[in-house]
Amino acid sequence: MSRLKTFAAVVLAATVPAMAQAADFNLTGSSGTTSTATFSSGGIGLNVTAWTDDGQESVTFSSGGLGVSTGFFDAPGVGNNESLRLTFSQAVNLTSLRLAEWDFPDDVTLSWAGGSRALVGDGIVSTDTETLSGVVGSVFTLTGTSLGTTFRLNGLTAVAAVPEPSTYALMGLGLVDIAAVRRRRAR
Repeated sequence: MSRLKTFAAVVLAATVPAMAQAADFNLTGSSGTTSTATFSSGGIGLNVTAWTDDGQESVTFSSGGLGVSTGFFDAPGVGNNESLRLTFSQAVNLTSLRLAEWDFPDDVTLSWAGGSRALVGDGIVSTDTETLSGVVGSVFTLTGTSLGTTFRLNGLTAVAAVPEPSTYALMGLGLVDIAAVRRRRAR
């Protein structure tokens, strides 16, 4: 009987969701360009690449954040038809984006495997935090979608995706099933 109690405690512990810690990525700092910018926070890795319709470009670093560099005459930041692709080391719930040089002509689409969301600049040039919910995946793309768009991504917050309670319940039922089979075999 004590084995059954121990097993029940293990099943209960496995089915109670753990609290995931938020990973805050500060994307400001040194200046320069690179093909892939790599960051880590809270045990979550992040690779950022830059894209245009013509293919992969360089990621630009500055004190304002990350942008896309297509050449000498390119405006700093992410412009029309330019994208930053955010690839995380695991599935995350993206909870916020911090956008610098964010103003009224900036129109951006945030897309991921589960959907997309339009983000629109909201006034004078500033740094703004866009709060997100239900944005879960491991790859996200920020694409400028208007001629006046030019902004920088200077930070974001992500939380490791936690399985839904139904997933834990299924796992718990599977463990109970295994215990029942073992108990029958022991007789």
